[in-house]
Amino acid sequence: MIPAPLAGNRTRSPRVLSAIASAAFVLTGGANTFLGPILPTLAARWHLSDSQAGYFLSAQFLGTILGVSVSSQLLPCRGFRFSIGTAYLLMAAGVSGLSLPHWKAALLGTFVVGLGLGVVIPSTNLLTSSLNPHRRASALSILNFYWGLGAVAAPVALALARRWNQVPSFMPVLSGFLLLSALCIALAPKGEPASIEGPAASRSRAISDWPFAAIVGGMFFLYVAIEASVGGWIATLVQRATTGTDHSWVTAPSLFWGGLLVSRGLAPAFLRGGRERRVALTSLIVACSGMLVLVFSTRWQWIIVAGAIVGCGLAAVFPITIALLSRFRDMEKRIAGPMFALAGLGGAVVPWFVGVISTWSGSLQIGLMAPLVATVLLLWLHAVHNRYKRSAADQFELQNNSPNSSLTDK
Repeated sequence: MIPAPLAGNRTRSPRVLSAIASAAFVLTGGANTFLGPILPTLAARWHLSDSQAGYFLSAQFLGTILGVSVSSQLLPCRGFRFSIGTAYLLMAAGVSGLSLPHWKAALLGTFVVGLGLGVVIPSTNLLTSSLNPHRRASALSILNFYWGLGAVAAPVALALARRWNQVPSFMPVLSGFLLLSALCIALAPKGEPASIEGPAASRSRAISDWPFAAIVGGMFFLYVAIEASVGGWIATLVQRATTGTDHSWVTAPSLFWGGLLVSRGLAPAFLRGGRERRVALTSLIVACSGMLVLVFSTRWQWIIVAGAIVGCGLAAVFPITIALLSRFRDMEKRIAGPMFALAGLGGAVVPWFVGVISTWSGSLQIGLMAPLVATVLLLWLHAVHNRYKRSAADQFELQNNSPNSSLTDK
């Protein structure tokens, strides 16, 4: 038997690491979203064309794709502590690279930021999931609430820095906080979470097959595609719907992210008692309703409200989707990389497709039909998953209760 003090240390050490990683996840949200608001400043600094400025967004996306691929190999070999600490070092170095004198060198820094994001996002989510086997979706909602705090705070901090003519100081400060996070993680007590199985672990072998993997992969792709499309295009949509000198479009993304943030803060209260399936379906119905208003309304006030509704509807869906990875049991760490890579792919392809459709049709609202269709498909996938889960569980119970099950087990 493990002595009581030693067992306590093994339990406490991963939770200390998780607490530090959760607090640092605020910085992950900031590092993930600050490139968009700071891009005009970078373009003016180096006199970049729109196509050259767009390379920065592409570089971060490519870095993220590579990062999630690396995390699927790094996590099983080196564990959470090394993976998360290395990710924050990469992000600190990448943010510092944006202060370099030549734009191509800064482009490499953006790629490194994306690389760190690709490692830290799945690693921190899996750490939180493994330490909360009986309330995965609720714990992941709180973690992603911290991400939302950073996503909302970074543009505000950058706006204040611009007002005070301190934009050049913004990047060193952010880099310093990221470096401090890496140091805190390095100094955290050593210890990895044990393999903790939730109440559905006995059934996971029966349902974690390729059809289930395809369903979850589709969920990751579609969710981030919807979030990135609405978050990226709603300001432009509101701007085109306003007249004169009205600048209400500036607040549109803030209300979308704010709706996401507030609802993620409230999600744990609704996720108690294993109601993830009901919450996911209800949330996606709300998101579909908001998307319909977003696509068909012509008044900018309704578009802004619709964006907030979509944010509220999407809030609980991503944590619930991440919680499904626990059903892959021993393969959870390895399969997380491809799943988060699919998420990044959705975030890159569908918003771009919105722009293509908008250019072809001459209407951004027609372009936003793409994320509307994606929302309907995501709702359908969750409904299919619920039926598939019940069918697989019933089959598993039937096999276990059959007269020959005891012989088969032997």
